Amino acid sequence: MDFLTTLTQFTHVGYPIIMFYLIGSIGICLVFFRPYWAFLFALFCLAARNFHAAVFTRPPFVGHYLNLNDLLLWIALFAMMFDMFRTRKMLFMPKILFAIFIIVFIGNVQSLFTFGLEEYVLRRIWSTAIFPILFLVSANMVRNEERARLFYWAFFGGAFAAAAQHMVFILSVSYQQMPGISQIRTISYMASGGLFLIISAIFEKQDKSLKGFKLISYYVGIALIALSYILALTRGIYIIGIISVIVFPFLLKGKYVISRKVLKNTAVSLFTLFLVFLGAILLLDFDIIAIVTDRLGSIIDIDAFVSGYETRLIGQQTEIEIWLEGSLIFGIGNTLPPEYLYAYADGSIKALNHVAYATYLAHYGLIGLFVYVFLLPFSTIFIARKYYFKNNMDFGGRIALVAIACALFDFLALAWSSHHLGATSHISGLIYGSIWGLYRSLKGGRTSNEIF
Repeated sequence: MDFLTTLTQFTHVGYPIIMFYLIGSIGICLVFFRPYWAFLFALFCLAARNFHAAVFTRPPFVGHYLNLNDLLLWIALFAMMFDMFRTRKMLFMPKILFAIFIIVFIGNVQSLFTFGLEEYVLRRIWSTAIFPILFLVSANMVRNEERARLFYWAFFGGAFAAAAQHMVFILSVSYQQMPGISQIRTISYMASGGLFLIISAIFEKQDKSLKGFKLISYYVGIALIALSYILALTRGIYIIGIISVIVFPFLLKGKYVISRKVLKNTAVSLFTLFLVFLGAILLLDFDIIAIVTDRLGSIIDIDAFVSGYETRLIGQQTEIEIWLEGSLIFGIGNTLPPEYLYAYADGSIKALNHVAYATYLAHYGLIGLFVYVFLLPFSTIFIARKYYFKNNMDFGGRIALVAIACALFDFLALAWSSHHLGATSHISGLIYGSIWGLYRSLKGGRTSNEIF
């Protein structure tokens, strides 16, 4: 159970290998007999996993070329293929996704032409393909209200499972020592996408079918996910999360009204979070308030914030220099030159790929920055708003709000490490694809292979 009780990003502890084989067996069976359930299974597992533990869960005979994260992506991809075959539907690809595939392809060609078929090149090509592949899968799988409902609850269940695992880790640490920030801060569960559920939950219109125990369970789930993100002790999450909540109502102008019912839902959410937080304080054997306050204080203290951000400034400067030395339009490609990778490994250059806008510039130039940072989030917010305004009371409307939260986060995280060129972008790809698939159904659900 070391994957639950250690900082896996440092200890490199994976899940028991039996979990890889078990998940693979279940996923393969579902792909053949229930493709959409196979897709939901992959979604749940990707949201629920400890990201780093999944990275280090690898069968001995495939080395670095297949881990648990990769396995779940392949399950989702084959599920889409079998579902399309069974329903006789043609492949659907939005224009924005087509543009991303073109950018990634150009980056692949640049890297292969310059560095050849080296292992680090192939691994980088794979990591940059994860986001568009899962975007494509979700856009073709989530295409009606019933599928949207199942998608939402599979996603919610996975994010809740990730938060529960995170709480087990926090609890185990509290019994082992008197921890500080460095002992409890883990980013391994932040890839669950739960932050987007938290933000969207504040503004969604409550489903009337959720009553009694179901309603209580929903609020407790949201509160536990929120507590998990608070205890992640990540300043970027705090800052961007607060800004997102402030900006969000303006994106729903004309449909979002601060009514008595909305205030009631918000009050219930905050009260439930308070109760869950109070329970954590009573259960944990350390001063959780002092640790969280200390982390928040480092945002207000300019010197402390700059000191903590210093390594990212160095990485940002390095990537800007790489961009200026390469193609300003297309960047240097998917892979950095070996000398930068070695320098990153020995610590002489720090925090590469940790400042989103600089990372996009270095790899894909101005065109990559424009597509990933501006065109992708703003086009997604645009179509999500249109879908939400017509379907705000169904689960597709909930997914629209989640997609808006995800896209808004991507734009606001320009100076943070959130980007779609690495292996942490699984859930974001699935969220983007889901709203584009639903929006297509709103426009009439064309079954041709037209790219719109």
